[in-house]
Amino acid sequence: MLKPLLLASSLLLAGCASSEQPKTVPWGEETPAQIERLKAHDIEFTVKDGQVLIPKNQIEEATKCCT
Repeated sequence: MLKPLLLASSLLLAGCASSEQPKTVPWGEETPAQIERLKAHDIEFTVKDGQVLIPKNQIEEATKCCT
């Protein structure tokens, strides 16, 4: 009885962990053109210390439109 309960709770916790905020990766320096392109293609980004950061799960889309 305990093993199925442990298995179910570990699967539930694993599913919850994947809903966290996606990790970001550096995309380039903050420039007006860079920001304009990302906004035009609805790509989420943040700017920290003059560096544009995008979520890892949007790298492929950003590469297609912004390079």
